[in-house]
Amino acid sequence: MSKAVSRIPSSTLTSLLPRALNPHFAVVDLVATHLAAAADDADEAKPVDLARLLPYLGHDELTAVVLRAGHSHPLPTLRFLLAVPPSIQPSPQHFAFLAHSLASSRHFSHALDALSHLARLHPGHDALPTLLFASPTAPHPSLPGLLVKALLRHARLRDAFRAALRAAAAGAPPDAAAFNALLAALSRAGRFDELWAARAAMVRAGVRPDARTFNTLVAALCREEDAERAQGFLEELEEQGFEPDVVTYNTLLAGYCRRGRLQDALRLFDVMPHRRVPPDLVSHTILMDGLCKAWRLNDARRMFDRMVQSGLCPDAVVYSVLITGYCNEGRLREARSLLMEMVGSGVSAVAFALKIVIEGHAKVGKLLTCLNMVAPLRKCGVVIPSQGYSCLIGALCDDMRPNAARGLLQWMVEDGHSPRLQMYNMIVDCFCRCDNPKEALDVKAEMISREVKPDYDTYQALITCLCRLGRSLDGQSVMLEMIQSGSQPNEAICAALVCGFCKEGDPDRAELIVKSFVLDFHIHCNESYNALMRTYCETRSTAESLALQDRMLELGFVPNSETCRSIIYGLSKGLG
Repeated sequence: MSKAVSRIPSSTLTSLLPRALNPHFAVVDLVATHLAAAADDADEAKPVDLARLLPYLGHDELTAVVLRAGHSHPLPTLRFLLAVPPSIQPSPQHFAFLAHSLASSRHFSHALDALSHLARLHPGHDALPTLLFASPTAPHPSLPGLLVKALLRHARLRDAFRAALRAAAAGAPPDAAAFNALLAALSRAGRFDELWAARAAMVRAGVRPDARTFNTLVAALCREEDAERAQGFLEELEEQGFEPDVVTYNTLLAGYCRRGRLQDALRLFDVMPHRRVPPDLVSHTILMDGLCKAWRLNDARRMFDRMVQSGLCPDAVVYSVLITGYCNEGRLREARSLLMEMVGSGVSAVAFALKIVIEGHAKVGKLLTCLNMVAPLRKCGVVIPSQGYSCLIGALCDDMRPNAARGLLQWMVEDGHSPRLQMYNMIVDCFCRCDNPKEALDVKAEMISREVKPDYDTYQALITCLCRLGRSLDGQSVMLEMIQSGSQPNEAICAALVCGFCKEGDPDRAELIVKSFVLDFHIHCNESYNALMRTYCETRSTAESLALQDRMLELGFVPNSETCRSIIYGLSKGLG
């Protein structure tokens, strides 16, 4: 009898208990009481001990909690649902009910969060019917729109589009804000057929569009590269009583300029004041950029001057557009002058414009002029951007001026930048190409002190330079440091060391290098093998050369045409 009872599930046994003694009813009462207390005083409410309640929490208990507390205390209930473990994951109906209660309480952002969690935890669920029938009363009018926004939040554009059209057809359309978000997302994705279908559903459902709606539609037409249709659409809207704002006109201006229809853009720009929409800073910037790209820089400058005279204050974007135009045409003096005017006017965001000017000077090799511009700017408190420093350092290294590049590196550190490994490597390599390994080694020590770890390029430049200058022992020491740092040498470093020792008349040490690379790194460098054989054949006896060849064969080297020429030369020298 006891064995039969033990096989009865515990849930069946607890269901036989009176309500007052049933732990499943007790846990619902406990959680609901806690949520009510949390809603009344969030600071003093104690958290629910979920670990203790887990054996008695299931889907039915969650549903009972939502029905009891979700209507009057929806926000604490939502937080409770999000805290339960995945094993008892809340259902779509739970989130939909709470979204309805939160929207009815005008907690729209939290209702959006609830629907967002529904979309995240149940990605395959069709949420619209669940949402429309989650409450015995009519669904709150904001819910379809909030669902569309929640789906867009999770990049489910197709689901958001279908939900919007189905909700509109069901007589519960999303609001204008939700439709606007959907139209903008469809436009960005280039899904223009669906965009106009959503626009038609919006009209059929009687959702009143606003300025953002029309601006999004005009922008979509311009993205379709149909600025002419956009102009016609705008005139149609004006006939219907819609008054385009400056954003609408700027969208059209950008569309015309993007398609190279600059004259149409200029005509529209001239029409704007007559339609009581004065061009703003963005309008001028769009046209100035179009003029610069059409190589009409003088016209762009005249527009800039007229804009300033009209009382508009240029920002960093306006200055950058014109400065870029000057640099593209090689008019660097005017670019520098405008940059100084920009700094003097108090515009703070000068980094991009300054980078453009530096790159323009570096491109044509006017490095001294650029340095003479940068130095006083630093004294005025202007922080040179790291990209500008990188460009200048690279140009100076290409011009074989490593000391100037190193000075710029110090300026960079003083300005609060952290030079990257690539910049240090450029300077190390430049010093090495200038046969100045002492300074190159100093730069390596400096980068290590600033916690920038040298890499293979750093070590190869140093080792190659030292071996070329007859300091192969120092090169070997650098290679040992390289190995200790965790980097593994390759054939190029092996060849540099072997050729260096051979050139210095120490082929025995060169042979040790070859042997070490084979045994320690499994690298068979044919260039090193040939250089060593050539040195032996030129400086040692035929017997020694042939003995070396035997040792090389044991290491796995295979003779090639150059090896054979060296051996033949050694044999002929011996016979002579």
